[in-house]
Amino acid sequence: MGTKPTDGRAGRIGDPGRSPDVVSGPREERGRGSRARAWGSVLAKLLLTVAATWLILRMAGIGPNEIGTIDWSRVKLHPLPFALSVALLAATLPITAALWCRVLDEFGEPGVRLADAAAILLVANLGRYLPGKIMQLAGVGILARRRGLSATKATSAAIANQILNMVGAALCGGWLMATRMGTTSVVVGLLAVLAAAAFLYFGGAGALLGWLLRRTGSADDLPRPSGRGLALLLPGYLFNWALHGLAFACLAWGIGMETGLVVATTSFAAGYFAGYIALFAPAGIGVRESGLAGLLAPVVGAEAGIVLAALQRIWITGVELVGAAVGVLVLRRPPPSVAGGMP
Repeated sequence: MGTKPTDGRAGRIGDPGRSPDVVSGPREERGRGSRARAWGSVLAKLLLTVAATWLILRMAGIGPNEIGTIDWSRVKLHPLPFALSVALLAATLPITAALWCRVLDEFGEPGVRLADAAAILLVANLGRYLPGKIMQLAGVGILARRRGLSATKATSAAIANQILNMVGAALCGGWLMATRMGTTSVVVGLLAVLAAAAFLYFGGAGALLGWLLRRTGSADDLPRPSGRGLALLLPGYLFNWALHGLAFACLAWGIGMETGLVVATTSFAAGYFAGYIALFAPAGIGVRESGLAGLLAPVVGAEAGIVLAALQRIWITGVELVGAAVGVLVLRRPPPSVAGGMP
């Protein structure tokens, strides 16, 4: 008997003689599984955010009765201090960009224009509203590369910048947190801050990022920043948090409430810190507000604390959105190397 001729193409994708289910079935199953995992992750993070928010409010003695009986008519707008609060908050944006430029210099990327740095950070900042804080850092790298900068150095500097910012927030908010929380929580928080500061000072950021680059096969050269150089930037971050506190105090004054400068600064910094370390909460939503309300409640009352915490989210988001819109306009212009060099 003769053998039946075979076609070497038989069994390949696209062969009419092969059932499409053999190819598409596993892919469809994988696609459905990936979507299910993604939605499951989103749901889990949402539940964690709600649970953390509720727990913090309960620890502060704020329950459904206090939330449900808020008299919003007590909010009395005073235009001058409110406008001052917006101006002060806007002033913190270029300061943050200037500090990032200094960190970039430590990572071997000097001479970045302040306008470009502010635009990159403001636009990438919108990624905070996605869980995990990863998209914010990824946005920094993508936008920096489009401006002719090293994406690796820009992202590395952004990580170091956030660590310094969180150390500054913890130091500014530590006084109020120490009076509102138990000894164990304060000790754990203090150790975490000291560990983060030591990590930066002894070159941990550069060493870790260099190791990650080697593991991913990247050929980018990442200089290790000077720990002393980064530590010398910390007063700048503390000043920026003090300015945030002054802006928040003006916001409270602008809506007819009084907090005092010290309480406004420490509570705002502590609430921001709590929201940032809650990686599951997009932009710290819920966690920051509940923490801030809980810290303010013993000083201004539970109702005023909730009102202030809710309005500060609208206040700061509005300023960030306007800043991001201006940043988009800046980034639409050609980078300095194309437009004619550095000014």
